[in-house]
Amino acid sequence: MNNHCEQSAKFPNRARSLALVAAGAGLCLALAGCSGGSSPEPAITITSTSTMSSDPAANPAAVQWMDGFCGAIHGYREANNRPAEQPAVGTVEEAQKQISDTLGTLATQMGKAVDDLNALPPAPVPLAETVQKTYLDKYTAGRDTAANAKATLDKAKRGDEKSQFPAADAVEAAQKKIADAYDPVGPVMGSPELSAAAASAPKCTVRS
Repeated sequence: MNNHCEQSAKFPNRARSLALVAAGAGLCLALAGCSGGSSPEPAITITSTSTMSSDPAANPAAVQWMDGFCGAIHGYREANNRPAEQPAVGTVEEAQKQISDTLGTLATQMGKAVDDLNALPPAPVPLAETVQKTYLDKYTAGRDTAANAKATLDKAKRGDEKSQFPAADAVEAAQKKIADAYDPVGPVMGSPELSAAAASAPKCTVRS
């Protein structure tokens, strides 16, 4: 049996609060929360294949499936972790735009994950089909939460202070939909065929 380990990795920023300050409205989006606010949340761990030995006899169809599955999930995480410029906001209108942009980015990134999951080849074993559906449902729900909140915010009157709060909450809510769907390898370790395939699939290696 292949050995595996769990590895901490960087995960998407989560909206902690939208603070109103004397100068105007400010949006704080940070993994550890707003400065001076709550303490960092525990790091989420994902299963690493770095210590797993590749199996030359691994089923090619299973390797192809795992490579695509890992690419969809790790691809979302890596895209979301790329540094994004967030200029300081001084007005409610600027805060609305920044939150709208954040929701739009989430919807786009989760939407790509949904597309990638839908594009996977036929599942090689029943467990693969089950895991694919579970992750597809979660990323679809996250995408729709972000997209619907953005549409509502964009329809709000510019300068409507109250419109910011449900939109900011939706940033966090969208990511909570996939909070347990960052690890593409862990859920398939119960299948020797998929475990061996993961060890041989390049995109199952945790890069960041």
